[in-house]
Amino acid sequence: MKAAIINRFGSPEELEIAELETPTAGPDQAVISIKAAGINPVDTKIRSGKHISCKDLNLPAVLGKDFSGTIEQVGENVSGFEVGDAVFGCSFGAGTYAEYMAAESSYFVKKPANLSFEEAAAVPLAALTAYQSIHEHLKLQTGQRILIHAAAGGVGHLAVQFAKLTGAYVYGTASETNAGFLKELGADEAIDYKNEKFEERASGLDAVIDAMGGDVLYRSISCVKSGGTVVCLPSSTKNDPKALALAREKDVNLIWPMMHPAKDQLESFAELLQDGKLRVRVDKVYSLDDINRAHSDMESHKTRGKLVVVI
Repeated sequence: MKAAIINRFGSPEELEIAELETPTAGPDQAVISIKAAGINPVDTKIRSGKHISCKDLNLPAVLGKDFSGTIEQVGENVSGFEVGDAVFGCSFGAGTYAEYMAAESSYFVKKPANLSFEEAAAVPLAALTAYQSIHEHLKLQTGQRILIHAAAGGVGHLAVQFAKLTGAYVYGTASETNAGFLKELGADEAIDYKNEKFEERASGLDAVIDAMGGDVLYRSISCVKSGGTVVCLPSSTKNDPKALALAREKDVNLIWPMMHPAKDQLESFAELLQDGKLRVRVDKVYSLDDINRAHSDMESHKTRGKLVVVI
């Protein structure tokens, strides 16, 4: 089968196309013919060697976590799925930049009929991250006020929608060109991060989702009321001494979440997408042969929604 692999860590140019053996299904797995794979920031961090998981990664390796496709083979212990079923999910083992993969049946669900394969591949990791941040870590409630940074991005644009579904008041930072997009998603206020200081627009908040770290994280802590919480998505900022000191001074909780697989959450996303209560934005679509450019564009931090590779 055709796959995009890395033989060593480094720039996007380290990704190359190779021929690998097609996998077979284990007892609790299905072999999926991948139609599309989502690109996530964690993919670029792993490729560059900067992610914590790199120390356990055996090279050469196939990258990618999000996928959509059709089932080609079903393991003997797998129930509820048949050959030909259209599915989507998030891999915690085999990489998804490939024509085929073997995945645990607990990692995928049936694709809503109204969703394209490209749209479905854009959902899993970003939606799990956004949903778990809001419901498991922040425990956001109706009437609370939240600031979501990079609100037009992959995680951000889904977090805005999950926050609004709870009945929260949502501020989102983005470029001025994305203000209309945030309003379409339901954000109550869009803040132009290039020309406005978000801390002057949003204060006394219950919660913040920070996607940036550094100065943005420090300033975000100042926006949160005593007892409030900041979810810090970049793992590279974990236990930042300055952030911890500022949080102690203001009595603000800092959480660096670890996203986990949750089939029930994937099923709830499928239902929301089917009913039109949640939507995913695909910004650009690439071929597998153009995977290098997809990674370069991801690292530009200028995307609206998600980037997807068609296999």
